[in-house]
Amino acid sequence: MRDFLTGETVLKKDPGKKFLQGVKNPQIEGGVTMKNFRLVRRVFVGLIAGVVGFSELSFAQAEKGFNLGQVIVTATKTEHTLGDVPVSADVITKDELEMRGVKTVQDALELVSGIKVNKNVGRWGDKGKVEIFGLDSKHTLILLDGQRILGGHAAAVDLQQISTAMVERIEVVKGPASALYGSDAMGGVINIITKSASKKPTLSFSSSFGSRNTQIQELNTGFSAGKFGDFLSFTHRQSNGVHKKDDQYWEDIFYSNMKYELSPQMNISLKPYYSKNKMKNGGRKQERIGLNSVWEWAPDELSKLKLRNSWFNYKNWKANKKSNWHTNSYETELDYSRLIMNKHTLTLGYQYWKEEIDDKGKPYSARQRTNSFFVQDEADFSPFVFVLGVRTDDHDKWGTETNPKFSILYKATDNLKLRASVGRAFRGPTLVKLYADDWRMGPYLVHSNPDLEPEKSWGYQAGLEYKFSKKILAKLSFFRNNIDNLISYRTVKSSHPWGLYWENIKDAHTQGVEFNLMSYPLKNLTANLGYTYLDTEDETTGRELTYKANHKLTLDLAYKIPAVDADINFETEYIGRRYSSRYERLGGYTIFNLALNKNIGKYAQIFARVDNIFGKKDIPDEYDIDGTEFLGGLKVEF
Repeated sequence: MRDFLTGETVLKKDPGKKFLQGVKNPQIEGGVTMKNFRLVRRVFVGLIAGVVGFSELSFAQAEKGFNLGQVIVTATKTEHTLGDVPVSADVITKDELEMRGVKTVQDALELVSGIKVNKNVGRWGDKGKVEIFGLDSKHTLILLDGQRILGGHAAAVDLQQISTAMVERIEVVKGPASALYGSDAMGGVINIITKSASKKPTLSFSSSFGSRNTQIQELNTGFSAGKFGDFLSFTHRQSNGVHKKDDQYWEDIFYSNMKYELSPQMNISLKPYYSKNKMKNGGRKQERIGLNSVWEWAPDELSKLKLRNSWFNYKNWKANKKSNWHTNSYETELDYSRLIMNKHTLTLGYQYWKEEIDDKGKPYSARQRTNSFFVQDEADFSPFVFVLGVRTDDHDKWGTETNPKFSILYKATDNLKLRASVGRAFRGPTLVKLYADDWRMGPYLVHSNPDLEPEKSWGYQAGLEYKFSKKILAKLSFFRNNIDNLISYRTVKSSHPWGLYWENIKDAHTQGVEFNLMSYPLKNLTANLGYTYLDTEDETTGRELTYKANHKLTLDLAYKIPAVDADINFETEYIGRRYSSRYERLGGYTIFNLALNKNIGKYAQIFARVDNIFGKKDIPDEYDIDGTEFLGGLKVEF
C-alpha cells in the first residue's frame, strides 16, 4: 500500500542503493580477440565460484544491494517498489552514478539490460540516443520529471543535454507504454528524476579533466527556508572529440528545482531548465529552454491529484543561417489516483500536447495537437497483482489511436516472482515527414506525405525473478515486438536530384531474451552479470534489421575498500555481430572500463575513470570509440 500524503511506499520506505546494473550497450564492429574473451570467461567463472563460497551478508544488505526497495513511479504513474512493480523496469540511483564516475546520462544507461546507447558524435552534435529491445531510438520516449523533452537528429533525443549532477535517479520502463504515455513510447520510457532541495544547505563543486581536452565543471547547491526549498545545478562541458576539426564542442547546462509547501497536503514546484551546445564544425548551435510546473494535492490518505503544465523550446542553427529551425512543445496533464476498497488503485488522467515547428531550412512551418484520456486499474489480489490500462489519443491530423495494456505479477513464493504483459503502442509521424516538401538531403530531394499513418506495435513480455539466497538474485525475461506501418522511404533515381518519398511499408519484429545475475561473491563486493540476446527481422526482405547486435554480455564489479575509504568499479562489455546499412557483417568487440574513487577527509573526494582500457578503435558504427579515454578530478562537498 502507498501513502498518498507522503508519496512513500509504506511497507518498504528505504529505497536503498541500487545494485549496479550489469548491461552496457550494443553498437558494433571490430573483432573480439580470444584473449579478451578468455578474460571475460575467467572473471565470470570467478564470480560464480565466489557466489557459492561466501556467506557474510545480511538480508537488509541484500535488499539494499539488489535495489528491490527502490521506489519507481514511471511504470504505473503510482509509487511501487522495484521488487513489486508489475512491469519490466530498472532504476539507476545517484549512488550508482557516483560510484561509476559517469558524467552523462547516456553513459549511465549503458549498464541496463536490453538497452543500446548510440554515442556517435558526428557533424550533428548528437552524443547519446537510446534503443530498447531492438527498436530504434525514436521509439523511446524521454522525460525529465515527467516532461517530454526535445532536441536531437532523426527524431530522437540527445541525452547529453542532461547532466548527471542534477539526477536523483533514472527510471527505465521497458516495452510498450503508450497505454499511459501515448506516442513515441513503443520501445519504452526513460524518466530522469532530478534532485530536490535538502533540509540543510548543501554546496558541491567538481572539476575534472581528461583526454581529448575534455573539461567538466559542476556546481550544485541546495537549501530550504521555511516552506520553500531550491536545488540548483550548473555544468560546463567541453571536448575536442575524436577529431577536433569536426567534433570540438562547448556546452552549458543549468537546472533548478524550486518547491513551495502550500500546506501539509499540498505543494507546488517550478523547474526551469536551460542548455546550449556549440560546435566548431559549421558553427552549429543548439539551445534548449524548458519550464515544468507541478501542483500536487493529497486530500486524504487514499488519493492524490497532480496537475502539470510545461513548455519546452528547442532551437538549432548554423553559422550560415540556412538550416535554422525551432520547435515549441506545450503540455498540460491532470492525474488523479485513489485506493479503493484496499484492493484497487484507480488512476485517471487527461493530457493535452501541442507541438509547433518553424523550419527555415526546409522551409516549412506546421503544428499538431493531441488530446488524450487514460484510465488504469491496479488490482491487488495477492499473490496476484493485475494492471489493466487504456489510453485514447485524438490527433488533429491522423485521427484517433486507442492503446490498451495488461500486466500481471504473481508472487509465487517469497523468493519467486513471475511477470507478464501485453500492450499496444504507436508513434505518430513527425511534422517534417508530414509537411516539409521539396528540400534537399544530400543527393535527394525530399517529398512530404500528409497521408502517413502512425507506426503501430504489439509488445509481449514474460519473465521471472528468483532470489536463490540473500546473496544471489536472478532475472530472466523474454520479449517480442511486432511492428506494423513502419515509416520508411522510397527513392526514385530517374533524374538528379534523386527523389525521396516517405511511406508506410515495412513490417518487422524484434524478439529476444535478457538475463541478469546479481550477487555478493565477497564481502564489500557486488557483481552483476548481464546478457541480452536479440533477434530482429525486416519481414518484407527477410533480413535482420541493421546495426542490431545479436549478443551483448556485460559484467560489472564494484568493490568497497573501507580501510582506505575508497571504491573500485570494473566494467566489461562484449558486443556481438550485426549488419551495416549496406548489409555488411560487422564483427564483435569487447570494451573494458575502470573507475576509482577516494575520499579525502570529510568534504573532498578524488576520482578517476578509464574507458576502453585496451584502446579499441576503428569500429565502423561506433565513431566515438576511438582508443583509451581518461577522466579524473576533484569533488568538494559541504
